[in-house]
Amino acid sequence: MTTNASRRRISGMIGAVLLASLGVHASAQTDPIVMFDGFDGCAPVQATIDAQGGSLRLCGAQLVVPAGAVDAPTVFGIERLDVAPPAPFDMEAAGAAFRFTPDDVAFAQSPSVRVPREDERRGGLAVFVPVEESLVLIEACQHSVGGVQQFVDRLGTFAAVRWQGVLPLNTQGLGDGQVHATAGGVATDYDLDAPGNNYAIHQDRPDGGRSITISAMREGDAFEFLRLDLGVDAAGTGGDIVQVSQLGSVSGSFIAGLLGEASITFGDLSDGRVRATVTATLANGSVSVPFEATFDIASERYVFPPALSCPGFPPG
Repeated sequence: MTTNASRRRISGMIGAVLLASLGVHASAQTDPIVMFDGFDGCAPVQATIDAQGGSLRLCGAQLVVPAGAVDAPTVFGIERLDVAPPAPFDMEAAGAAFRFTPDDVAFAQSPSVRVPREDERRGGLAVFVPVEESLVLIEACQHSVGGVQQFVDRLGTFAAVRWQGVLPLNTQGLGDGQVHATAGGVATDYDLDAPGNNYAIHQDRPDGGRSITISAMREGDAFEFLRLDLGVDAAGTGGDIVQVSQLGSVSGSFIAGLLGEASITFGDLSDGRVRATVTATLANGSVSVPFEATFDIASERYVFPPALSCPGFPPG
């Protein structure tokens, strides 16, 4: 009968062979999950990697250091944390947090960091930021059933996180209400229940308020599209207008602090619906477009999937 002790020895021997083939030297146990699903637990692992590059794995986490990332032999490590740092607002842990070391090395080529995740619920990769005292969501480069990955400039503590609760798969059919807009003297009525790119969605904010996006489209003799981004405060008594985009027979834009001018006046918000009037001067090149929109809408919670961005992808 094969004992647990024997299994540990076999696991360690196979892991050592794998690391040797990669040109790295292990000073602790190798990743047991890859071969035997965790007979040896998840004790910290280290390896010395030089200018030729190498990799290191531990319980689903992986560090890949490309050739030329360091110019001298450097000891790298992965440690699974017993307690993960706090997740970003409105999110929760989707797997264990891992500390990748050293965290004080500047790399000539970006190493790849991967951490495991428990399921495919909407979320992404997060890194611990000391000044925030919590994990902060960053863009991932790759999402798979079992993990998320990114190329980074510095090592540190990383974890997979996911949004709390159940999120709709897309914006189709979310929200309801009516929007009446006039841009450059051209009036358009929008029905958020009509087919097309029509929805009203929101995300909760740490201060208790909501960030709301209204997308309204009308097709016919002339295509008209309107997007409004605004905020409602925690008290449900007011808020601010962030962005207006008008496309169609008349086009123009407002971006708070950057482009055009706008103000918003709210009506009754006590029942959760958003009633407001936006008055703006939209910018279209050197042309100013007078704009006004009045709406009465209800929004539903939705989070757009994170982008898959690979800014540090090493050349190959």
